[in-house]
Amino acid sequence: MWSRLLFLFALLYPSVAHADDGKFSLVPKNGVVKFDATCFDDNAMAKILTFSEFIAVELNSACSFEKDKMLLDHRLEVENLQIEKQGLEERYLIEIDTRDEEIETLRDIIKKNKKLNIPVVIATSVAIGFGVGFGTYHLASR
Repeated sequence: MWSRLLFLFALLYPSVAHADDGKFSLVPKNGVVKFDATCFDDNAMAKILTFSEFIAVELNSACSFEKDKMLLDHRLEVENLQIEKQGLEERYLIEIDTRDEEIETLRDIIKKNKKLNIPVVIATSVAIGFGVGFGTYHLASR
C-alpha cells in the first residue's frame, strides 16, 4: 500500500531535471576529474562520431530503394496501359471492319433490289408527311 502511495506521489509531483551544457575532456587512464563524467573507449567514441554518417548512408540507401521501387511500379503501370490501349485499338479495328462489311453487304442487297420505283416512294413519303402534319394540326387546334 505504501508503495502505491509513493508511486502516486511520484506521478503527481514530478521533479524537474536540470543539466548543464555538458563538458568534454580527455581524461588519461586512472585520471581524476572534478565532476561526474562518463568515459568512452575508442570504439564507443568512433561509433558516436560516425553514427550520423551511418544514418545518412542508411537513409540514402532506403530513399534510393523506394525511388527505384516507385519508378518500377510506374513503368509497370505504363506498360499495362499500353497493352490495354493496344487491345482496344485491335477491338476498334475489328468493329470497323465488321461495320464496313455490313455496309458493303447492304449496298449489294440494294443493288440487287433496284425494283423500287423512286418517284413512287418519294410521293408516298410526302403524302404520309402531309397526312401526319394535318392530323397533328387538327389535334392541336382542338
